[in-house]
Amino acid sequence: MYFRAASVPGVGPLVERTSARSTQTTTKESQFSALLEKASASLAALDRELAESQIDLVTGNARDMHTAVLSAEKASLALDLVIAVRNKALEAYQEIMRMPI
Repeated sequence: MYFRAASVPGVGPLVERTSARSTQTTTKESQFSALLEKASASLAALDRELAESQIDLVTGNARDMHTAVLSAEKASLALDLVIAVRNKALEAYQEIMRMPI
């Protein structure tokens, strides 16, 4: 099975791929924690962008309606991605807990 790197629209990939093995001394837990923090920050940035574009639209400062609609769709898709990943992680955890020892 092949997994491609997930990305949040407008922010870029959540995982940077390198051609050679990294020799960093960080542990896998801190790498995973950093990945989750980066995803959370990306989602928060998209949410801020959505709020700003909605405020601009309501106050009449927006250039066009397309900007607000695109911001809303980007935020919605990013949230859907996060929810799907969370659900898959919970399903995997539940499956592991059902395994007999």
